[in-house]
Amino acid sequence: MIAIDLIIVDLDGTLLNSEKKIPLENRRMIARILRKGLKFSIFTGRNFHSARKYVKEINVDFPMVFQNGALIMKPFSGEILRISPLKEEVARKIINVARKRNIFFILFTSFFEVRDMVIERRYKGPFEDYLAANSWRLILSDDVLKYVRDSVAEVALIGKEEGILEVVRDVEREHLGEFTGVKNTVRDGEVFYEFFGPDSTKAKALEFLLEHFGTTLDRVAFIGDSYNDLSLMEIVGIPIAMGNSPEDVKNKAKFVTLSNDEAGVAYAIDKILKGEWG
Repeated sequence: MIAIDLIIVDLDGTLLNSEKKIPLENRRMIARILRKGLKFSIFTGRNFHSARKYVKEINVDFPMVFQNGALIMKPFSGEILRISPLKEEVARKIINVARKRNIFFILFTSFFEVRDMVIERRYKGPFEDYLAANSWRLILSDDVLKYVRDSVAEVALIGKEEGILEVVRDVEREHLGEFTGVKNTVRDGEVFYEFFGPDSTKAKALEFLLEHFGTTLDRVAFIGDSYNDLSLMEIVGIPIAMGNSPEDVKNKAKFVTLSNDEAGVAYAIDKILKGEWG
């Protein structure tokens, strides 16, 4: 059995249920592991502002990972441990290539501004609910490039995967190694794909934080549900997929827990503490 020092969870589709709330069972289980002296962290693709209310609910100041690893910080003290922005010229290249291919794009201008998402047109498709839920962050502009500064937090594309991968290959010709491309979510034939600064994966974030947490990869459990969780599942001692995960994600996990609407995080942690999953 693997002795665990650190338990990491994703937010959407994992710690949060379909109503975007943390089930009581999950909150109680996190409190339990903290009482036992284990460490806990959240690794999410969300930015700091959209994740902050959930971080406050958990109320721990361990380092946490935002925007897929592009920002690592202690959320209560505000101490930034690492930040990896996307260079101006890389962001401009991604946007220009996406424009030519008529692929919908979102510019995320900053890690900390409240209104940080800039678009040039309304989006219609399977990710409409994402744009609606983040309407408070949106700026509609006639030219997104006016908002590109020395560096930005990220650029996201939504569309058919084959078209997006063509954008990736095109950008790589000039900027290989200068960005991280992350496939996040797939819905009804469309992909939500994100471009961050270098080394912005959840796996790279954990490798950076191992010394801080005083542990090793084999003593870490991670619970996630989506494609951007795969890099972390491949390196931790106990990779756990949610019951609502795509099959590709479940196949990378050592264990599969209940769904996010069944408090699957609490179920998985209970199994770990009982020594049944290890």
